[in-house]
Amino acid sequence: MAPTPTRIALMLALSALASAASAQTPVVLKLATIVGPDNPFSTSAVKFKELAEARSNGRLKIEVYPAGQLVKNETVMLEGMQLGTVDIGAIITPSIGGKFDPKFLVPDIPFLWQSREHIWKVVDGPLGTDLMKRLEPLGTKGFCYGGGFGFRNVLSNKRPIFTPDDLKGQTIRVPPIPTISETMKLFGANPVPMQWGEVYLAMKQGTIDGLELPPTTMVSDKFPEVTKYYSKTLHSYPPAIWMMASTKYKSLPADLRKVIDETMLDTCAQHRLDEVKADADSMAQMRVKGVQVNEVKDLKEFQKRAEPVYKFVEGKVGKDLYDKWVAAANAAARK
Repeated sequence: MAPTPTRIALMLALSALASAASAQTPVVLKLATIVGPDNPFSTSAVKFKELAEARSNGRLKIEVYPAGQLVKNETVMLEGMQLGTVDIGAIITPSIGGKFDPKFLVPDIPFLWQSREHIWKVVDGPLGTDLMKRLEPLGTKGFCYGGGFGFRNVLSNKRPIFTPDDLKGQTIRVPPIPTISETMKLFGANPVPMQWGEVYLAMKQGTIDGLELPPTTMVSDKFPEVTKYYSKTLHSYPPAIWMMASTKYKSLPADLRKVIDETMLDTCAQHRLDEVKADADSMAQMRVKGVQVNEVKDLKEFQKRAEPVYKFVEGKVGKDLYDKWVAAANAAARK
């Protein structure tokens, strides 16, 4: 039996209502961080949420999962983007280099960077852009370099660290990043790889003597509760890339991709601002909480001990790429 005009009209109306409802249903994107809500990675994630939802007039809904609620470490975060369980996040370059592509180890040359502004000059240039393109075969799209966790320093419950020999024999947790592991070995420590979610309890129970962390993560993840000494060795500053799962990004309509593009740039800028402020605040909070903060006045011995890592990095990334980054760092330092 052929449908009546009334039935046809009803079907068209229902179809229009369904289309309208579908158009109003927001696209949900999951944004993960592995650090506490007060960490600059997490505060800038909230900024991304606010801007993206406002600029898309509610067509994007950003669910922020801080403090390892969705993923426990950066390796799993990138794997989650490949699998579709994580949509957005920021990952430091050596975490990518340690598991997925060794070229990403190149910014993690010990003592290469004199300041945050120094490394930001380089990553915002062509070398940073070229490195970010290497995310594409990994199933992610890189947008920009935010801040990072900050300069990494050494926590210890054994003793303050003023020279590399003060680390001799100490069991120091390291992330799954070969440059950091090699550096700690050369300082005389016994590096123990350990995933982030296990570290606080290991420090509390004395399974490890210490670890190396920037001030922001030290405070945001409650380590002053279980740490006696914090020594400013400033041995590494790994930058973070804000990225999104390629499949998810490509599935969005052009206007929402534009919102993501613009919001990512603002988020990277916010991340840098938040990191600078949080770094200073964290140093002050550590002292208030009773942690002995040690200024290492002479880093020359640390730098000398770390020299073999330069060849290690060169072997991992290739001489041409290594030379380009070192030259760019030297040029940026002179400006």
